[in-house]
Amino acid sequence: MAADAVRPRGHTLVELAIGLCVASIVALMATTSLMTAGLVLRHHLTTRRTEDDAWLALAAIARDLEAAKTWGMCSEARDCPRKSLSHEYNVPALLAGEVGWLVADELRRCTRSCTTFVAGVASLEVMADLRGADGLTDRRPFLQWHGDRAHALEVIVTMRDRRRFSRVVSRPTDDQ
Repeated sequence: MAADAVRPRGHTLVELAIGLCVASIVALMATTSLMTAGLVLRHHLTTRRTEDDAWLALAAIARDLEAAKTWGMCSEARDCPRKSLSHEYNVPALLAGEVGWLVADELRRCTRSCTTFVAGVASLEVMADLRGADGLTDRRPFLQWHGDRAHALEVIVTMRDRRRFSRVVSRPTDDQ
């Protein structure tokens, strides 16, 4: 009973070591959680930036197509009005009047010269709605020999992360 009456003040070394270990584990878990949250946020912001770039590109292409009197595709064929443009980059170009759009490493907008418009674009595809002889509409890849016959175009932008974005531009019909 005499031993119970004498109680030392403070904590023993073992109790301090166990408390320090528990605090270290809690701090490690909190740090790991915060680092993971930071990585997820960075990935989310990068993804949003890529989406914003794609929608910006589509809006600019649509604006040029809506303002143009003629639409076309241009390859290296001799009857292409912008043959030098397509020949310089060795890729087909979407023509909206005097403005050309093509992907050569990046999405480029070409008027008198080509400038990079948006980085991160891997490809540009154009699907055309063409009226057939039977009055029905066919959707096909837009090619140079289609000329200016398309009444609607779907422009598809594929980003480097393989996500695809598209927008449709149509001309007013004769009955509107």
